Formats: sequence, structure tokens, C-alpha cells
Amino acid sequence: MKEGSIEGLKEINRKNTESFEVRMAKLKPRARLIRTIGDKLISGPEAAIIELVKNSYDADSLSVEITIFPPADTHNGKITIKDFGHGMSYDNILNDWLEPATDNKSKVTTSKSGKRTLLGAKGVGRFASASLGKKIKLTSVANLGDIYQTSELELDWSIFESNKYLDDIDIDINKSDSQSATSTGVFIEIEDLSTVWDERKIRKLVRELRRLATPQDKNTAPFDIYLDLRHFKLTNSEPYNFNGPQLLFETNRIAEMLEDESTTTTTSTTLITPYKISKESDYRLKGTFDSKGNFDGTFTIIRGDNVPLPIKLDAPPLGIGELSCGAIDVDLRLYDLEKESVEKLFERMGLNFSDFGLRNARAMISENTGIGIYRTGFRIRPYGEPDNDWLKLENRRVQQPSKRIGHGQISGTISVGTERDSHLIERSSREGLETNSAFERLVNLITGILLKVEQKRFDFRAKAGISRKSIKKIDKARELSSLDSITKAVSNLAEKDQKPLLLKIENESQALTKALDEIEAYQRLLESRAALGMVVAQVVHDGRTYLDPISSSAKSIIKNAPLVLENSPKGELIRKYYPTYGQAILDGSKGLASLFKSLDPISGRRRGRPVEFNALDNISNTINLLDELLIESSIQVNLDIDSELKLYGYSGDLQSAVMNIIHNAIHWLNSTQNDKKTIQISSRIEDSLAHISISNNGPLIDDQDQESVFEAGFSLKSDGHGLGLSIAKEACKNSNGDLALDANSIDTCFIITYPISH
Repeated sequence: MKEGSIEGLKEINRKNTESFEVRMAKLKPRARLIRTIGDKLISGPEAAIIELVKNSYDADSLSVEITIFPPADTHNGKITIKDFGHGMSYDNILNDWLEPATDNKSKVTTSKSGKRTLLGAKGVGRFASASLGKKIKLTSVANLGDIYQTSELELDWSIFESNKYLDDIDIDINKSDSQSATSTGVFIEIEDLSTVWDERKIRKLVRELRRLATPQDKNTAPFDIYLDLRHFKLTNSEPYNFNGPQLLFETNRIAEMLEDESTTTTTSTTLITPYKISKESDYRLKGTFDSKGNFDGTFTIIRGDNVPLPIKLDAPPLGIGELSCGAIDVDLRLYDLEKESVEKLFERMGLNFSDFGLRNARAMISENTGIGIYRTGFRIRPYGEPDNDWLKLENRRVQQPSKRIGHGQISGTISVGTERDSHLIERSSREGLETNSAFERLVNLITGILLKVEQKRFDFRAKAGISRKSIKKIDKARELSSLDSITKAVSNLAEKDQKPLLLKIENESQALTKALDEIEAYQRLLESRAALGMVVAQVVHDGRTYLDPISSSAKSIIKNAPLVLENSPKGELIRKYYPTYGQAILDGSKGLASLFKSLDPISGRRRGRPVEFNALDNISNTINLLDELLIESSIQVNLDIDSELKLYGYSGDLQSAVMNIIHNAIHWLNSTQNDKKTIQISSRIEDSLAHISISNNGPLIDDQDQESVFEAGFSLKSDGHGLGLSIAKEACKNSNGDLALDANSIDTCFIITYPISH
């Protein structure tokens, strides 16, 4: 190419460059974007009201008052929300409230008083009012030190529906100052409602507000939520023709679980009261995960002995990319749903089960189920709703329904830290937490501790015979063997026809009775052998339970011995855990020693011939062996045994029986609050047998459990092996005696029957 041609191209390129103009473009949001964003961020009218309630909480108000007006001649429905917090100044409204998505609350994390952690951080609360109605009037009174400033803002959200740009819209706001004011706070009026607040919607709102108010953080000032429904009347037109105050009264009544009808006047028709059923359950898990994920807490079998058992769980390692969810407080309640279990639950609640029935009782439990996630005392929606199974408990339960806990069997709270500490980020829509790796960590931690709890519950239910099919007794067959119905039918015949038939019936009845006697004797033999078999099975099970930690700890000691003095992080870790190995071995050996001692009376070893011995001396010696435990438990033992009473048999059998019964009594007396814990021991003679009664004023044994208390493996203790009373009964039988429960006693009373010396 010629040089002239190249110069020509350069000239053309220079001219093109000079004609190119660089301009900066900007987004021009239309006004209706406000409504579009609002509809996306606020999921429903209940969520909108809750957002405004949270704003009142952030303003340090001790309460918030919500009033709903159904449509009337003067308006198309109206909602007012009033609080008594510090209020907003004119500048606050102008620069904060009118600035969507402001980050002020993310910079300042506590309220003005410094006593509350702010709930709102997204700056989207003002959209809540837009989703509730077309018009809003906001009146705020703030204390600015020397003066009180009253600010008023009026806004018709429909202006944002036009095609104007945001910059083109003006909003009316004015202010006035005064030297005094009745109170500070914010009063919001929303008109031309977008939602039809029928009875179904109102009930849903009440439920949401009730769950929002439960529980309150004990470290913060109280916060009461009032809902005024007096404008909903039976005389209104549909669908507003219902009694609003009565609706709230009834739902509060159920929530409070009041038994005494005379106290119903205390039930509020405006204050949202929290559920109280959550205070009662069959099992309770309470504890804390630290920031690393280590759990330290207790598990209590309330329907058993109500004794908190320590439970610890080491933190699972963080997965690749997984974030810590911070420290977590856990308080979970678990329920059994069999009829007898629900009956016992209502009995503990002080309620008459027959007043509700099984279906309603289960419905009340179901209404309160769901694990809520709370932050600074307020629930993060929708966790804790009865239909929100965020832990996917029902999926886990499909394969093992008898062992795994279902969503309808658990309630409670999980309290998490701030977004900064926990990495648990609330969605802008206020519909849960973002499903990030911190949330997955939270789910994994809760699921892991539930696995431990479910096994403990499963073991207890097996020992307590819950859901076990009842054994049909031979007594029913004896009733039928009398053939009364046939005898009655024959009596309608002529007298001459009756005699041969009645004679035949009598002979058949006697033959049936004799056959039943033989069957009963054989059944007793089988039961005795079966009891021994169950004892052996239980010993093997419990023995392995004690041996496993001994074996595991011994292996760890041997394996890590060469590194115990090593000056390294691994050596430091081993030294840290060495005491726990020793404690595990000690606990296991104590358990085995206790198990072997309890088996001694039925060991079958040669003990010589039965002898005559003094009953009072034997029982006194037994009490002396338990003296330290009785003193620690502040239990008074009253002895009323004839000093001349001589028994004939093996003294060790009586001592074993008495020791097991008293040991049992001590445990149950300690499971309840009782300032006068007493064990009463007395004796009487009947024919050639002594009847020794051992009673205590602890909790009574339920009717449905009375036939099971002597079965090997049956136990209502949290850590019981279910052998004590079974072994005590067998020990008495070894000396031709027996042991029974006195069902007619006003206290828990066991009666030992023992041969006397002639």
C-alpha cells in the first residue's frame, strides 16, 4: 500500500474519534416500582402487621395497640397501630422513613435506650403499610430535649400507580413544636384496606401475633401486644358478622389452659396472651451449642421421674465452605400421642381430659407444635408454624416411625445470635432465613442432638411398656366359666326341664374351673421363667452399656499413652481428654457393681437352710446402709415394727427386697417438691404370715402402670434398668413370701408377705 493511502486512513480514524461523544446514563425508576417492590417484600397482611409491631419494639415501646375496623359508611376498612416508644422526629421521617432500604439499623444494632437489639435491618418496614391499605396517616411525637415535636405525614399509595417518576412525586409532611406532650410514640392510620379481614383472616393474625409474643427474652423489658376487635359484631354484614372480642377471649382461654371456670374473668379480650401448653410436655431438651458446635445441656423425661440427665455432644467438624451459625440456645419439648400419654399430659396440666376428648386434645397439642427460631425474643417467620417442617422431621420418621420424632410431636424454641455473629441472614421478604451454609450448619446441629434424644426416648418407652399391647388375664375366663348367661336362659324353661340342664351346666362349669386352675398354675410357672429370662436379657443389655465406655476408654488410653507427654497440639488434646477416659471407666465399674449387687438375691448360689431372724433388726440394718442417702435427701423414716416379730426364711432376701423398695422410694421422693418426705414401715400378722408395709408420700403409680411395676425391664426412671422391683419380688418368693402393690393405699405402698417363725 502506498504511503499516501496510509495517511488517508489515519485522517479518517481521527475524525471518527472526534465525533464520538461519551455520556453517563442513570436509571430512572418509575413511581409504581414502590408498589412492585412492596408486593414482593411483604408476603401477606399478617406479615405486614408484624413488621409494624417490630418497629414499635425497636422504638423501645413497652406495648403496641392494634385496632381493626371493618368497612363502614365512613370508610372502606381501617387499621390503626399505636405505640408509646421514643417516636420519630421530622428529620427521622424525612431521612429514614422516606428512604427505602436505609442501612441505619445495620449500622446501629441497639435501640435508643440500648436495652433492645433492633429487629429491623432491611429498611423495608414502610412497605408494610402500603400492602395493608391505599392511604396512610402517620403521626409521631418525639422528645427532642427542650421541646416535643409532633410530625404528620399523609400519603396515598395509589399515586405510585401512575406513570410518573419517583422524582415527580411530592409527599405531604409537616411539623409543630410544643413544651409538653401526653406521651411520645407513633400512631399509624391505614385506610382503604386491601385485605378482607373475615373471621378466618383474624384467627390467622391472632395466631401469628401469639407466636410472635412467645417467648419474651428474659433479659429485655416486657413487650405486650394488644388487638382490639370490638368493631367486629354479630350485627355487621357478611363476612364481618362475628364477635371479635369473644373470638380473642376464646383463643386466649385455650392458650392459657385455665381449669377453674371462676377465673375466666382474668382472660383478656384485647391482650394477646402466649401459649402455656408449651410449659408441659413428656420430654424436654434444654441446653446450648457454643460457637464451635459443642452441645452441653440436659434431657428430662417428665412423664418418668422428671430428673434432668446431663447430655453432651462434641461438635461435628465444619464441612468445606460451611460457616458457623454461632452460639445457639435450645429449649425443645417432645410429646407422646397415645391416648394414655395425652391423658397423663393433661393431668399434669391440671386439666380434665374428658372435657376435651382425644381428638380435641391432640388438636391443642398440634396447634402448639413447631420449632420456632427466635432472635432477641421474637420469632422469625415462618419457623414455629404447625405446618412448617423446616427440619424435615416427617421425612426422617418414615423409615422408623416408632423411634423418630415427627413434626407434630415437638415444639420449642431455638434462639440464635445477630446476623453478624451467626451468619444467619433474614430474607428481605421476612419469610425465613437464607439457605446458606450457616443455616445448613444449624439444621445439622439440631438433627444431630435429636438423634441422641430419640434413642433415650425410645429406650424409656420400651422399659415403660408404652404402646405395649395389654396381656389378657385369666380372670375374664373365670367369669365366663360360671356360664351365668346360660343358667339365666334355662331358668325361663319349665321346672321339669330345668333340672337336668342345670345339673349339666354345673358339671361343665366345674370342669372349666378346674381346667383354668391348671392353666393358671402353668402360666405362673411360665411367667416365673419368663421373668428370669427377661432379667438375664436386661442384665446382658445393661452390662454391655456399662462395658462399652470402659472398653472404649481403655483402648484410647493404651493407644494415646505414647503421646501423652508430647509437647504438641495433639499431646495437649490427649492430656485434655485423659480425665474423661478415667471418669468413663469409673462410671462403668460403678454401674456393673450396682447391677451385680442387685442380682445377688436371685443368683441361685447355695445359702444353706432358711433360718429364724428378727424382722426389726433386719430392716433397721438395711436402713442404716442407706442412712447417708436418706439424710442427703431429707427423708424421714418412721418404723413401726413389732420388736418381737420373728421371720423364717433367708434374711438376705428380706434385706434385698426392703433395700430395693426404699431405694426406689428415695428416687421418686426426690423427683418432686416435697418439704416433708416420709417413708413409713409397719407390720401386722395374719395367719402364719407377716405383712410388712413400706409406703412413701411421693408421686402415686398410675393405674395403667400398676400391673407392670414388677415386670423385669419395666422402668419409669430416666436411667433405670427396670430390675429393682422384679428382683425384690423374686427375693421374697425365694423365702416362700411375696411382694405386691397396695392399690387401695392413699400413698405409694408396697406390701412384703413373709413367713413367720412358729
